[in-house]
Amino acid sequence: MKWHVLTPFLQSRHEAWMTEGLVRHEFNIVPAHYEHDPLRARATVGHWADFVRQTARAHRESRRHEGLLTAFPPLALTSAALKRVTFRRGPLVAWTFNLGELYGGLKQTLARQVAGAVDVFVVHSRQEVARYSAWLGLPEDRFHYVPLGRDLQAPWLDEDRERPFVLAMGSANRDWATLLKAVERLGLRTVIVTPPRTLKGLHLPPQVELLSGLSLQECRVLCQRATLNVVPIANLQTASGQVALTEAMMMGRAVVATRCPGTEDIVRDGDTGCLVPAGDPGALAEQLQALWHDAPRRARLGAAARDHVQTHLSVAAECAQMQAVLDRWA
Repeated sequence: MKWHVLTPFLQSRHEAWMTEGLVRHEFNIVPAHYEHDPLRARATVGHWADFVRQTARAHRESRRHEGLLTAFPPLALTSAALKRVTFRRGPLVAWTFNLGELYGGLKQTLARQVAGAVDVFVVHSRQEVARYSAWLGLPEDRFHYVPLGRDLQAPWLDEDRERPFVLAMGSANRDWATLLKAVERLGLRTVIVTPPRTLKGLHLPPQVELLSGLSLQECRVLCQRATLNVVPIANLQTASGQVALTEAMMMGRAVVATRCPGTEDIVRDGDTGCLVPAGDPGALAEQLQALWHDAPRRARLGAAARDHVQTHLSVAAECAQMQAVLDRWA
């Protein structure tokens, strides 16, 4: 089967992506030709116009029986809409179908009108199978859980033992209010990496430092130097925080995360990390304090976390599962 690949982050036809690890299929990358900002708050009308133009290019380049493979919900939905109006026969696979929240009203209505044209939704949390099924009014067997994979990177730095700190990174659906209450209670030095807009209206205690606009390499340095990596999540409907969580685990670091969709699929509580109840600063503070003073336990959790990522959460592991999804049309 020939697949035409639409992602917002591939800018040329020759960029490497997950498709290079798949066999028995042919892939045509349809370049985005627009700037993709993964930290933006919401997609604007201009962004949607970009998605529509990219989708139209994919349709012009493909035959009616060939497949479309999309990344993220906007391109999945624009491709589904065009598939409906052009009566395409080829399959449509929506990889990383992940919404920050389950909207109601007109957004849900429009999504339901076109989503039936998607043959398989690939989600990265088991709980999302039932939730997206109900939200879109489609059978659960249309949704396939595949753990999100990372390009493996070996750690190269140790903890900063002279100036220890707690690190939290990310922008989407972070529960900064709960984290700030917890670290203020403990007085722990804390570094938060996020766009300033996500902290609007919140008071930062004096021991909290805000950073933004860092490169991936700079984030990985902080991740390794931190005493603890924390992923506080406010979203209990869909998966959030998986990239930050997996990055810290990949670097062999102890992590504390909110128990919610996505984190429950990645962390085995007490084995590869620690999970705490949502919106509970007391429970978070208690877990942080216990790990802060227990270096041997942090080391054990970090080693188990890295082993788990290498075995189950690599790009190679994700490709093996995506291979099975696409082979339905081999």
